[in-house]
Amino acid sequence: MSLEAFYAVSALIVLLLTGIPIALALTLAGAFGLWLLDFPMLVVIQRFAAGSESFVLLAIPFFILAGAVMEAGGISRRLIGFCDACLGYLPGGLANANIGASMVFGGISGSAVADTSAVGSVMIPAMEREGYSRRYSAAVTAAASPVGMIIPPSIPMIVWSYISGQSLNELFMAGIVPGILITLALALVSTWICQRRGFQRGFRPFRAGFFLSSLKDGLLALGAPVIIIGGILIGAFTPTEASVVALAYALILSFGVYRELSPRKLAAVFVQAGKTSASIMFIICGATVFSFFLTVSGMPAQIGSLILSVSETPLGFIIAAGLLMFVLGMFLDTTTTILMAGPIIIPLFSQVGVDPLVATMVIMVILAIGLITPPVGLCLFVVSSITPVKVWDVARECVPFILAMTAVAALIWIFPPLVTWVVP
Repeated sequence: MSLEAFYAVSALIVLLLTGIPIALALTLAGAFGLWLLDFPMLVVIQRFAAGSESFVLLAIPFFILAGAVMEAGGISRRLIGFCDACLGYLPGGLANANIGASMVFGGISGSAVADTSAVGSVMIPAMEREGYSRRYSAAVTAAASPVGMIIPPSIPMIVWSYISGQSLNELFMAGIVPGILITLALALVSTWICQRRGFQRGFRPFRAGFFLSSLKDGLLALGAPVIIIGGILIGAFTPTEASVVALAYALILSFGVYRELSPRKLAAVFVQAGKTSASIMFIICGATVFSFFLTVSGMPAQIGSLILSVSETPLGFIIAAGLLMFVLGMFLDTTTTILMAGPIIIPLFSQVGVDPLVATMVIMVILAIGLITPPVGLCLFVVSSITPVKVWDVARECVPFILAMTAVAALIWIFPPLVTWVVP
């Protein structure tokens, strides 16, 4: 590592420890590093602006807004109700309904944090009323929410496509099977835990009337993920176009069918979605500045050589790369982790001989695990804000789910066709 890189990385760590926004820390640290390398400060402005100049990134604000409209317009509540009607009569049914709802809502918003908030605010109180412990209810919600970044659409995959040049359509389609596998694995673990702990008060007989009523109420809501994923799968529209279609569909349902969204309420939704989108784009722009500095300083090549020196075999590489992403994901949000570590490991795919699509899906699962791993697992903090339970208590309850997700990552690596089926 060069002296300039050491100073800039140290500056970034100090800035992050002071608690200033991550985007600002990345920008300042990158600017400091470029100054040390005698670059004109105009380069900082140019790289910052270039960070948002990608058509692919246009999907981010539209998917975020679509998810926010669906939550405010009653669509997400109907989706959750339908999942409850399908699974709530099974042993541990409410917990599995929670997991299923996260998968369905993840097929709309593409955000694990939005998934945690939308599903958790409804399902955690419902699970507590049925006799589930508060800690376990929060843990199920936190563990299931990262499915939203695996099931398409996925905001982290949009960012990954932006920095790697991989087809976003292929990434989205590659995430379908892993997302379903994670959902099934979490449901199996949840059922086992519920049976061991006696969480059976949520057990109720299947009622056809209740199921049909929930189906009727949520049928149009179920159309949202079907249209998004199905439209991309058959090539009806690109992922970016799908984000606009999702928003239009959400507005039509919320205003014209369910009539739960007023112009005043919509204005508040736009403001909140705008804040979320702006924060993500600011991070992307700041990370672009810092990544440019790292590139010109030669640090990615040095770290890449270090990874290859550990092992040049595909398995050794994916373990080393996975550990790097996991450690960063414990302290940084997913977008920042991808933007910082992606440029380091992506060029190594071809050198090691791994399939980029398979390696990307394994890394996405590892990043999902980071969202429920202390000290900065975002989903843990979101559920802790919804219900009064300590972050570390939720984290301990998440351990079995983390093991299940790790097993799915290993399965993807062992059986690549689970992912590569999307490639002609």
